[in-house]
Amino acid sequence: MGLKWVFMTMFSVLAHPETFWKKLRESHEEVNPMKDYAAPVIATVQLFKLPLVGVPKSAMILAIVSFVVDVAVLYVLSGAISKLAGLDRQAPVQERVLTLLCYSLTPVWLAEPFYFSGSLRWIFAAVALLYALVIMRHGLQAMLDREVPHLEALTGKTTLLTIVATMASFTAISGLIRIFTPF
Repeated sequence: MGLKWVFMTMFSVLAHPETFWKKLRESHEEVNPMKDYAAPVIATVQLFKLPLVGVPKSAMILAIVSFVVDVAVLYVLSGAISKLAGLDRQAPVQERVLTLLCYSLTPVWLAEPFYFSGSLRWIFAAVALLYALVIMRHGLQAMLDREVPHLEALTGKTTLLTIVATMASFTAISGLIRIFTPF
């Protein structure tokens, strides 16, 4: 998958989430969402943060640690949601949950450069999180409606878990920004 595909997919996820999830559910294309989509999006966002820090060494450390935090949150959420669904031993369902998260968390990752905006960073983080939850809700219905009998209960638990994990990530990255930014 190329950079053009990543940006087209990102636009599709953000602009038309319902259509995106329906097409993804029906698609038979072999895509590794972590390797082909999430990692390039997270890495690209980290590159946008480099000039905002100003000090090259600090910027690189911040970018690497932020990348690790974002990927860790992605995998922790994937495992926790699979466990909540009671489907922790079924590999296809775990892959669908990871796919769901790889695309749904796009707004949260794209909002990271705005964490440098001082006191407004909370607004950017909240708006990004709310939109990510909207995308996730459409994705849960499209990806797991056949496998999970009580999807409404899972949706509530997933929402709460996603809020907690992304706010912890936001707090960690904001703290790192304060440590590594000279201003």
